[in-house]
Order: sequence, then structure tokens, then C-alpha cells
Amino acid sequence: MDTSAPLDVELRKATVERKKQAGSRCLGKQRDGRFALSIGVATACFTAAQLRSLADIVERYAEVGHLSTAQSFILLGIRRQDYYQARQAVLDAGFQLRSVGRDVFHVKCCPGADFSPFGLQRTFNLVTQIEETFRALPMPQKFKIALSGCPNCCANTRLAEFGLHAAMKGWKVFVGGKMGFAPVVAQELAGPVEADQVPKYLAAVLRCYRELAEPNERLARTIERRGFEVFKEAVEGCLDQPCDDLAQEARESRQAMEQAVVVGLGKEQNKD
Repeated sequence: MDTSAPLDVELRKATVERKKQAGSRCLGKQRDGRFALSIGVATACFTAAQLRSLADIVERYAEVGHLSTAQSFILLGIRRQDYYQARQAVLDAGFQLRSVGRDVFHVKCCPGADFSPFGLQRTFNLVTQIEETFRALPMPQKFKIALSGCPNCCANTRLAEFGLHAAMKGWKVFVGGKMGFAPVVAQELAGPVEADQVPKYLAAVLRCYRELAEPNERLARTIERRGFEVFKEAVEGCLDQPCDDLAQEARESRQAMEQAVVVGLGKEQNKD
């Protein structure tokens, strides 16, 4: 069986350049000439009504739906002229638009102690709080969050910028992981910490990343360049800062993502 495919050099170059641009953007042109849209819900738990709506959206606007490794649902094969109608249908059905840009992504999580026989901590309330506070906050580069409610690393908590791993008494906090071409395993920043301390640590990490990063630099590279102990000291120094400003900025960014003309659709970017 031959699974090889020729590389579309021009499409790849265009995709790389698009990823450097700020603002709300789609997943870009696919090999079939159509476009894709990443959607989901907090905690990755769908209602039956949402699934019925999703089936209708796929039937009306997409070629097929794809379940991603990041607990998102990707609508593939959307025609350019249907993109904004598909986006609005997604929002009307109660789904999130999932970021593919330089900001805080949604939280990848496991079901935790509410369902898992190995669970040590409950996950859903904490995930919802994190997303409501920080999701879509603009950052120097993509910022992924993962949370595992049991001793297993089922949500890949050590391969995200900010990872939370359940312990008997609270959460271990890891920073600086990533996947991509050159994966990096995150380092332990603190723990175990109580659940109500987690947003403080996340806010502090986000502030320090913004302050210390070079343009377009992943957190793993920032920590490597500045040194883990330097980064850790900087985080500990701003743990007590309120995060109201970050939360407001994140809300405004989510609203813009839902309403703005996106980068990546080519010349025909008019919603009309």
C-alpha cells in the first residue's frame, strides 16, 4: 500500500506565512482547496442536543468531521463562501470557536475523579474556570493547557505550555512543554497546590511569558533561553497580582474571534 503524497510547496509556504499573522484566523486552505474550522466545548463533554446540531452542521457545510488529538472537532471541506455561515451555526449550537492562533488555547482534559476509577481530583469545574478566565488571551505564540485528574498522563500534561497533574492533595504544576517538530517535556514549577491557587499560577506564568519572550517564541524556548530558575523566580514574584485585566482582555479577544473577518480565506474575506 502506497501512502505517499507529493508536497504542495506553495500551499505549505502560504500556511507558514499565515501562521505568523496576528488576529483571528482559520485553519487555512486545505489540499482540496476548501477550508476547515476548529470547534468544541469546555471539558470536551457534549450534550445529545449539541451532537444532533453538529450532525446538521456537518451535513450542511462540511465534507466530513474530524476528532482531533486536542479534543476539538474539525469541520473539514468548507467552501469559502460558506465559512461565515458555518461559523455562526457553530456558535448558535453552543459550541466554542477554537483558536489556532497566538493565544491561550482551550484546556485539554480527562474526566477526572467524577468518572475515572483512578481519579484523584475533579476536573470539570477547574477546566471551566480556566477557560472562562483565560481562553483566547493573546500571547507571543500558541499557549496550550492540559489537565489530568489521575496519576496517568492521559491528557499529555507534560507536553503543554501549562500542565496540571492531579495529586492526593491538589495539583502539580508543570510549564514549558510542547509538541511540534521538536517536542519538549515540561518541568515541574510547583505543587501540590490547592485548586483555588491554580488560576494564580497560570496568570503569573502568562504574565512572565509575555514579559520575557522574544517575538513569536514558544514558552519552551523562552525558558531554555532565560533559564528555568529565572523563570520560576519571576512567576513566584507575581503570584499575588489580580488577573482581572487578563480576564477582560481574554473576553474581548473571544468576542473578536467570533465576529471578525478571519485571516486565511484569501481575497474573498467579506462576510457578505
